[in-house]
Amino acid sequence: MISTYLGYVTATRDMTSTLTRVASQASVKRDQDYYDQNIGKVTNVDDFMGDYKLYSYAMKAYGLEDMTYAKAFMKKVLESDLSDSNSFANKLTDPRYKTLAAAFNFGTSSGNTAQSSTQESDTIGLYEQSFTSEADSAATETSYYSAKIDKITTVDGILGDDRLKDYILKAYGVDPTYVSNSYLKSVLTSDVNDPASFVNQNGNAAYKKIAAQFGFNSDGTISGTTAQTADQKTAVTDQYNVTVPSYTTDVAAKSNDAYYRDTIGSITSASALTSDSRLFSYVKAAYGLDPGLSAYEFNLAATNSSYAGISGLGTVLKNFNFQSDGTVAAGSTAQTADQIAATSTKYMSGYDNAHDTLVKGAEANYKTKMAAVKTISDFFASNATDSDTANNNLPDAYKVALRAYGIDPGEVSKSQLTKILESNPYDSTSYVSKLKDDRFSNLAKAFNFDSNGKLRAPVQALSQATINSYISGYSANAVLGLSGAAKDKALSDAKTAATTFATDITSVKSASDFLGNKDLVSFVLKANGIDPKTVTGDTLKKAFAADPADPKSFLNTDAGAAFKSIVSAFNFDTSGKLTTEKLGTAQNEGARLATDDLYLHQTLESQQGDSNEGVRLALYFQRKAPDIRSMYDIMSDSALYQVVTTAFNLPSSISNMDVTDQATMLAKFVNVSDLHDPDKLNHFLQRFSAMYDLANNKSTGSTALSILQSSSSGVGISGDTLLSIAQLQAA
Repeated sequence: MISTYLGYVTATRDMTSTLTRVASQASVKRDQDYYDQNIGKVTNVDDFMGDYKLYSYAMKAYGLEDMTYAKAFMKKVLESDLSDSNSFANKLTDPRYKTLAAAFNFGTSSGNTAQSSTQESDTIGLYEQSFTSEADSAATETSYYSAKIDKITTVDGILGDDRLKDYILKAYGVDPTYVSNSYLKSVLTSDVNDPASFVNQNGNAAYKKIAAQFGFNSDGTISGTTAQTADQKTAVTDQYNVTVPSYTTDVAAKSNDAYYRDTIGSITSASALTSDSRLFSYVKAAYGLDPGLSAYEFNLAATNSSYAGISGLGTVLKNFNFQSDGTVAAGSTAQTADQIAATSTKYMSGYDNAHDTLVKGAEANYKTKMAAVKTISDFFASNATDSDTANNNLPDAYKVALRAYGIDPGEVSKSQLTKILESNPYDSTSYVSKLKDDRFSNLAKAFNFDSNGKLRAPVQALSQATINSYISGYSANAVLGLSGAAKDKALSDAKTAATTFATDITSVKSASDFLGNKDLVSFVLKANGIDPKTVTGDTLKKAFAADPADPKSFLNTDAGAAFKSIVSAFNFDTSGKLTTEKLGTAQNEGARLATDDLYLHQTLESQQGDSNEGVRLALYFQRKAPDIRSMYDIMSDSALYQVVTTAFNLPSSISNMDVTDQATMLAKFVNVSDLHDPDKLNHFLQRFSAMYDLANNKSTGSTALSILQSSSSGVGISGDTLLSIAQLQAA
């Protein structure tokens, strides 16, 4: 019979090759192929447990083979929501149950949401940014117009420059899409003072205003040196900045203020003020009146003191000099210079209050509506159905989202939006991808609707289960070997790091995003028991460019094996982009590969145990070592405990000691931190192998003896003597 030492060394010298040989065995290959081909067809836990081959495969992989019979119990485990500390699996002391539950998606339905907090935050941020972008765009176009229009010498110069043409038309509320060059040319070369001219015969008020701002001759040439006078150019740019942005920008506010100051002196009645929409809007903004206040209400207050008092408009009207009939007395003005100055000050300090209130209201309404969305039809619900009529003045939730991603509600129907949101933006053959419009793709990525319009989990770099697992692993590794104040500080630092990680990882959209963030990389490596200082950036790039499913890839070599589970857990394809290909109904791709890997390890250990229990114990300890955080982890696992007591020839009587004293005693022989160092772990397990052979009268030869003789742990000393020495050290 082969010795434990030789069996262990042979199996672990090239673990990748060893596992490949196990995988090639006919029965193992058959079981693995069946699992891989059928786990993706499972839609619920009953389907999974109803297929004995799938269910038993997973149970063996996670070391729960002896619990396969307990289906009712295991169903409660699999359906546990691990984000809930009170869930069934979380209340069980054996960590194998939580590991199994985390490998499947049966307990994560609570993670299905129309938008994650990150997606919602991004959407609202883009919504807010859209207003700033409007102002910036208006400023850019105004700057372009101002510079170019002075160089125009013929009307064709405008017609040949779409930016100039669009600027002019949009300034006066005309959609450029429906205006031909020939029609616009006729307008621009019309004489507005000639009743028979083209614009006066064929144009509406907007076109007449446009024609009035240019001095083209009938043949399209200019009479002077420029196409516009300074006043005409200012009139167009002012009109553009007032009309085009959907809210009052700083530029528009200054223009409105100048217009008010220039115009209020000519106003002779309240009705004259309200008939000028620009002046009336100015007054409402200056005095914080409801933007929806009608001219009728204002005029009524100006002529009816009772209504003025009831409506609250009396206070505002005190700033104007209207008589009881709403007119301005002869020789007087609507406002004195001081009143104009006071109104101007109020306007400039509060012109954007209504806009800010609207935006905040829209965002609050959006959050409320999104929290209630269960299907895609809920997303399109109108505010008009709310009992709170105040919301009727706010944009519907879907319109907020459209604006955030630069989409005009008029350019896409709700039916088309439904197809877009139900489409997979990560699939190049999907409906939304074929539109080849980033706006629609980004919109689809911002929401989590499946092809049937129902909620699904967000597509992000790591699943929530993996994020939770990494946080747990990071915290445990951070305090490894520490105690007292040092441990408390490490725990506090780990909590801070975990909070940052949980927030930042959800914003990662590609492998390059992740690899470019040293803090995220460091966190993930430490969570997986890898010292970041031992890993180069090139190695990680090589790992993330490899295919975990390809047996010839870097990840399936001894050099890359340590990164296989990490790369598999990330939802990136080999080009480093987010993908839905790794997501599954019952189990994600990374979890499936991890299950396969565990099944091979379990099979290897079982087969080795058939001929030599010592080899099985050594291989099991090697596999579990990364998860050992304290001596209590060893003491609670009989197999791990046997390896330690055998390695140091400790007497069975030690198990009768108080649990705390026993842990303290064992710590004299085993440093838990050393078990996370591959070289020290290997040396320890070689020692165990040799001691196991000696204890079981197996022929170990000189090799085993040399291992013991090279050890600094007192070879040749009996277990009782070692125990006595440890007790003296502890005293």
